[in-house]
Amino acid sequence: MALSSSLVSLGIIVGIYAILALGLNIKFGYTGLLDIGHVAFYLVGAYVTALLVLPPASTQQFATYILGWNWPWLPAIAVGTLAAGLLGMLVALPAIRLREDYLAIAVLGISVILKRVVQSEGWLANGPGSLRGFSQPFRDHFPLPADTLAAAALLGFVVLVLWTVATFLLAQVGTERETEVSADGGGASEAKATDGGVAAGRTISGTPGVGGWVVDGLLALTTLGVGYVAARRSRTETSESEQKLLLGGGALFGLAAGVVAWQAFEWWTLFGVNLDWLFGLVVFAAITTGFYGANRRYAPMAGAITAAAAFGAAFVAGDSPMVAFVFLAAISLFTWIFGAVAVVRKYSDLSGRDFGVSFALAIVFVACFAPLIVLGGGSGDAMSSIGLFVTMGMLVAFLYGVYYVGSNWSRFGSGVEFVRIVGVGAIWLFAIRYFVMASIVPFQRNGVGAVVDNTIQNLLWLLKFQSGTAEFDYARFLLVLTLASLGMLYYLAEITVESPFGRVLKAIHEDEDVATSLGKNTFAYKVQSMMLGSALAGFAGGLTAIYFQSLVHTMFAPRVTFIAFLALIIGGTANNKGMILGATIYWAFQKATADIAGFFPTAARSSVQALRLAFIGALLIIILYYRPEGLWGEKRTVAEVAEE
Repeated sequence: MALSSSLVSLGIIVGIYAILALGLNIKFGYTGLLDIGHVAFYLVGAYVTALLVLPPASTQQFATYILGWNWPWLPAIAVGTLAAGLLGMLVALPAIRLREDYLAIAVLGISVILKRVVQSEGWLANGPGSLRGFSQPFRDHFPLPADTLAAAALLGFVVLVLWTVATFLLAQVGTERETEVSADGGGASEAKATDGGVAAGRTISGTPGVGGWVVDGLLALTTLGVGYVAARRSRTETSESEQKLLLGGGALFGLAAGVVAWQAFEWWTLFGVNLDWLFGLVVFAAITTGFYGANRRYAPMAGAITAAAAFGAAFVAGDSPMVAFVFLAAISLFTWIFGAVAVVRKYSDLSGRDFGVSFALAIVFVACFAPLIVLGGGSGDAMSSIGLFVTMGMLVAFLYGVYYVGSNWSRFGSGVEFVRIVGVGAIWLFAIRYFVMASIVPFQRNGVGAVVDNTIQNLLWLLKFQSGTAEFDYARFLLVLTLASLGMLYYLAEITVESPFGRVLKAIHEDEDVATSLGKNTFAYKVQSMMLGSALAGFAGGLTAIYFQSLVHTMFAPRVTFIAFLALIIGGTANNKGMILGATIYWAFQKATADIAGFFPTAARSSVQALRLAFIGALLIIILYYRPEGLWGEKRTVAEVAEE
């Protein structure tokens, strides 16, 4: 059974919680405000968005709620985000002067009060019943490709986002360390002076020799040549005239995309005035701003060119599956090849023996479940029990072995940190689960042909294979929408924390008295920090409403805040990139343990699910003990000060 759909749903939830953690990071990581009621702003964003999008309550059965204005999603999420930010300000004004522990208690109390209000007040949001009945944005145009102008425009949007991100990432490889440039066979300083590290004859993947050119060829093939050429060009110095040309091209593309969006989508009528032009204007402004703000302007240009080609092909060919196959299968393969290159470069200091140890860890972990798989199922209760006990014994022995090797790694290892070996082992485990174990059942049913089909479907994960055709379904569109939102908010968060405003927040975190002595109004900065972080939580709530199509008060329990804190601790405070890593590790852990629970007998399955909380607690203790700064650590920024 193909696991690609599971990967898509995992990506959506990771994106939502990464945005939630980004908001918490601005409050706690950068400013030092202990907010253990972060879920309150998440709740406000979700419910305000849903109440604006819903049709009037009189059109629903057995449901009561206020508003119900039938708004489109874009303004509804914007209002939900603003409402969460406004609540953050109102909470901060009286509570921010309290000591840290009192502030935490006050915010936690507000989150509980809001949850109880939503639960008990039936007139507000259907009380204890779920709030449901709202449709998802653009849902009627899927699956893609379809034979309408709107569907062609949506495919163009998806390709624009994917190609822009892919080209931007491709341009990053091998430009961070001079040693990597030198390893390619040339002088680092000379290369940096001329072309940013990619002189003629060198590979963009940073891999020397024939292998590097093979990898480069695969990267070029999977971005249809456009992304690869743009990535190479992004590393060179851009002249002033070239920069103007790129900005002009971006503005023209933005204008064309705005006109298409205006014509393709039915938009919003407010007080009798048709506002469909507003959507086109937003698209134009967003794309043009993206071109203007991007450091590597060739990346959005590559996305724009490919998006225009995808739009034209979809518009001419209609619902031909080949259109989606060409543009989305290629980018699916790109993710695997790029991921492999990134892993090899990140762990280039590990020896072959280290990779062997990490692979052995993954294999032994999988082998621990062999007795349960072989003796469980239809072998009877007695044999299942034996398999369960043997598996549990092997798991305990495995965990002790990992602890022993980790504690004595200085005697056995090659000098690298053991946590990195475990990290590579997790990557091996993902590969084994996704490509090997997922093929066992298809092989038992239909032989080698089914394994080949299953592997292709897992490789081309951006496409859903159904009834002999490949199409782009709505779940994958939500994934692109969520990741595009995460990328935009991450970029804005990075700009914010690197600005003078962000540096004041860091100063308040380090020593508030020093910031005050320098003339900074720390109270105002703290309030603004609360507003920004709360608004991000509200945006995450709006995305949650889109994804689940149903809201109920139990979704906004205090544990949501602690999950965000866990992501923050795992990734590293005051590091926006760490929030994405932390959310990914947490939800990958949840998904993996849910899969493992499926191997256990039905009676023991619920106990295994409950044990996940204990394992998460143990994971938190291990990280705090061995890496209190988080896996990625705090991002340090050194500001240059001009000498007088």
